[in-house]
Amino acid sequence: MSAARQAPTIDFHTHPGFAHTLDAAREAFRPMLQEARFHGVDRMCVAHIGEYWPSPTPEQIRGCNDVTVGLMRDYPEVVIGLCYLNPHHGREALREIDRCVAAGMAGIKLWIACKAGDKAVDPVAARAGELGLPILQHAWYKVEGEGPNESTPADVAALASRHPQTVIVMAHLSGCGERGLADIAPFDNALVDTSGGDPEAGVTELAVQRLGAHRVVFGTDSPIRSCGTTLGKVLGAKLTVGQRAAILGGNAARLFAGRLGQ
Repeated sequence: MSAARQAPTIDFHTHPGFAHTLDAAREAFRPMLQEARFHGVDRMCVAHIGEYWPSPTPEQIRGCNDVTVGLMRDYPEVVIGLCYLNPHHGREALREIDRCVAAGMAGIKLWIACKAGDKAVDPVAARAGELGLPILQHAWYKVEGEGPNESTPADVAALASRHPQTVIVMAHLSGCGERGLADIAPFDNALVDTSGGDPEAGVTELAVQRLGAHRVVFGTDSPIRSCGTTLGKVLGAKLTVGQRAAILGGNAARLFAGRLGQ
């Protein structure tokens, strides 16, 4: 095995379908796993977000995370669980972090229940920093259709600035664009994943130029985007062997150090 393949290829951003039961998630996850294996992806970060609930209740959150734990048990060598949270739940959200970590989860997923720049996220971010858990935060710059609590990259930058000891991975490079990269560039604890849209020439290279290859991670947002499509953003980019290896898995492995059983 070459030095470039020492780290596993890790998809930092997947969801096992959008139904709330474990059986439905299992059915949705099987073809995702088959596709990932076909393309040489070794590990998949999984965050179950239910049926697109914009502001899930504590009960819905626990149900989502229970589904993720079920998939972790089904595929312990593949699935890396991310604890889905609604920061507006306050202390209940912190208790859910502890419950998920005890079940073996290795990170946190925040979607559209609360803007990343909202102070309500601070206790979650602080606990994540204490435990060494990276946060995968949805973000997008939209012309229209933005939800009332949906985060922009500027919100991610605000969160990263307040919590320098917490790693924040801004989702959706293609949805955040050059403006989003400029927002988070000053904050070394802020990274970006490669999901969000079809491959576009020069976008991955731009992320590496603005942030450094060590701050870019491979993520598909599967099943919304296919594994093969998103791999094209990395494999088709003009990168060095070392940069490509870091993006495809080395950076994620570093973020999860000590939590992958390796």
